[in-house]
Amino acid sequence: MSRSVALIRGVGGPTAMKMPALREVLASAGLGEVETLQVAGNLVLDDGGRSPGEIAGVVRDAVLDAFGFDLPVVVRTHVELADAHARNPFAVTAEGRWVQTVFLAEPPSVGTTLDVPAQYPEEAVLDGREVFVRYPEGIGGSKLQAAWFEKRLGVTGTARNANTVAKLVAMSA
Repeated sequence: MSRSVALIRGVGGPTAMKMPALREVLASAGLGEVETLQVAGNLVLDDGGRSPGEIAGVVRDAVLDAFGFDLPVVVRTHVELADAHARNPFAVTAEGRWVQTVFLAEPPSVGTTLDVPAQYPEEAVLDGREVFVRYPEGIGGSKLQAAWFEKRLGVTGTARNANTVAKLVAMSA
């Protein structure tokens, strides 16, 4: 059975969930062998032959039914996640927690470009369904959060730092 990674956007604060309860809910929804990383909505699971879109729907519906939170879910197969991690042009150039990948639910419209305003110190590269971002001054104070990219690209996304992506690649292997 192949493994996939589901990334739930917006887990924390008022939408916090206990990870053991989340694993139990998802296992009972037919997504066996569910593992979590951190408490931020990072899931590694057996895909059971389902497509990434089907997995996203099952996870989103299960979270809504069990916890009452309607949170977007982006799914990548192990191969897709490993490929995205390998394509990140910043993954080896900076501290991993200051490099993020914004995983997009779908590719932006053909011809869409991404231009970071010159006054921002960040660098960003749009590559298919991912945006790779380097934060030379740290992430916390940056205006270039996932929502900034979503607005410009017209696509739902969720961000994970390079350290987390590397751990998820290893867990899903």
